Amino acid sequence: MSWLNIIEFIKQWGQLLMLSFLAAAIQMYLSKRQFTFFHYFMSVLIAIFAAYLAAMFCEWRGFDESLKTGVIGVTAYAAPHLLEGFDKLITTISKDPKAFIKLLMRVK
Repeated sequence: MSWLNIIEFIKQWGQLLMLSFLAAAIQMYLSKRQFTFFHYFMSVLIAIFAAYLAAMFCEWRGFDESLKTGVIGVTAYAAPHLLEGFDKLITTISKDPKAFIKLLMRVK
């Protein structure tokens, strides 16, 4: 790996972070600051990485270009919401793990 490749890599990651900061700031402005900036920033990064994973999945399965666009869009939109729901589920379970185990075992 040459120095030019390393510099190009740093520039690409810098562009990704700047776009993420910009998207998070716009999202925070439009939603009247319901959450912290870090929450919005992480949501943007999760959406970007989910879109990348969806693109690789579509390439691996050989999806048509028109289908690929829809899969990437839905995945990028849904990923932060799914992770937030998963976080709430884990928080609820951690408050009373015994009740959760009873629910799974169906023991009263």
